[in-house]
Amino acid sequence: MYYSENRDQAGEYLRLTLGIISKYNLPADPTCYSVWYEYIAGNNAPLKKAIDHTIENSKPINVATIKRFHQAYIADKNRSITEKLLKEVKEILTDISRYVITTKGDLAGHGERLETLAKELDSAEDIETISSAVDHMIQEAKDLVQSGKHLQGRMTSSSEELASLRSKLEQSRQEAKTDALTGLLNRRGFEKKLHAAMAAAKAASKPFSIIMIDLDHFKRINDNFGHLVGDSILKAFAAILKQQIKGKDTPARFGGEEFIIMLPDTQLEQARAVAENIRVLLATREWKHKESGRAMGKITISLGISQYRPPESDKTLIHRADKALYAAKQGGRNRVITEKQLG
Repeated sequence: MYYSENRDQAGEYLRLTLGIISKYNLPADPTCYSVWYEYIAGNNAPLKKAIDHTIENSKPINVATIKRFHQAYIADKNRSITEKLLKEVKEILTDISRYVITTKGDLAGHGERLETLAKELDSAEDIETISSAVDHMIQEAKDLVQSGKHLQGRMTSSSEELASLRSKLEQSRQEAKTDALTGLLNRRGFEKKLHAAMAAAKAASKPFSIIMIDLDHFKRINDNFGHLVGDSILKAFAAILKQQIKGKDTPARFGGEEFIIMLPDTQLEQARAVAENIRVLLATREWKHKESGRAMGKITISLGISQYRPPESDKTLIHRADKALYAAKQGGRNRVITEKQLG
């Protein structure tokens, strides 16, 4: 998996993670490390909310607590959704199959196809596989209505159940690729869309660029004003990105305080102009703490840009943008650096 943190960020997150583990006298094992690293990085909103609630209410934080957090918000996050949906699909498939097995003649072929679908579901481990099976089941139900009129009422009912389940699958798919805090695509959703956009750019021989963005000194905001204020800043910045981009351009939260934008049909210098507009807009804005009215000053961003070089991979494209972002940070922050400036 590609991680968005640059070397400075990763080092800082590691230092803070080990500090918290030491503070609560916890073992430095993979479970404790992954829970606190995700908490510090800010890329798991439900986990962060649960830990903050525990701390604010002075509840004990021990090995058992950490194991519960890990199981609920890391290990079981996607598996619970998949297992629930898979159970519903299998129940409907069993119901349809029962009616087909009791018939003869023209419906025999449907029984064989339903048996094949059952085998596919036995090995299903993700939403995409379940979704594909549901699509086939919907078509099979329609065919059954045509083949056996006496089953029409039962098949119509099953079709309605499948349509409802298909809607749940689509909702789960959207939730799986959307960042809960900002409403933007998350890293997983972005990378999937990036693959398709790069393939389209290559096929049409058109330019394609990405911009990586990091909020400067964001840790200071969390330290001085708290994580809730930090979250509100991230949401406000996501809203700014939505306002500033147009057409097929797509913003996403890539992890923590780092964001990324894909820009189809856009050359490097055009992407630089977009990045500069966003940088200037943010640099001229004064921020205030909503409840206390306390001035927070300006919040700046650093940006790195790269342009797609077919047939390179998405990781290579992102890596060059990340290097440019790192150079912007090292150069004093609040600036735009393109891959051309790296030498």
